[in-house]
Amino acid sequence: MHDIWNPWHGYVKCVESKVTFVFCGTGRRFVKDNRLYKIEKNFLQSQQAFKSGLNFQGKPIEFKLYDKWGRIVSDEELYKPYYRERCQTCSMKLICNGCSQCGKCDSFPKNRGGQI
Repeated sequence: MHDIWNPWHGYVKCVESKVTFVFCGTGRRFVKDNRLYKIEKNFLQSQQAFKSGLNFQGKPIEFKLYDKWGRIVSDEELYKPYYRERCQTCSMKLICNGCSQCGKCDSFPKNRGGQI
C-alpha cells in the first residue's frame, strides 16, 4: 500500500494536547486495515469520517466579548447554532456554525438521509 496519512496519528496528538480534532472526510480513496475503499460522494465521505469516532472536542476556548459600549456580552446574547437532522451525522458538526436553513436539504429524498 501507499505511504499515506493516517487520521489516527493526528487524533492521538490532539487528544494528548487537549486540542480539538476533526476528521472531516475520508477522501475518495480511503485505506483501512490494508483495504482500499472508494467513496465518491462527499456526504458519504463525511458520514464515514463521523462513524470512525475520531472527532475530539478539546479544551474549550473562552472568549470575552464586548459590545460597542464596552459591556461584556452575556451568554444569552450570543449566537446559538441550529442543527438539522442531517447535521447529526456530519463530521464537521464539532466546528460548524450551524445550519443556514437554505432549504437544500428539503430537496433530497428521505432514503438518502437528506444528505447533499
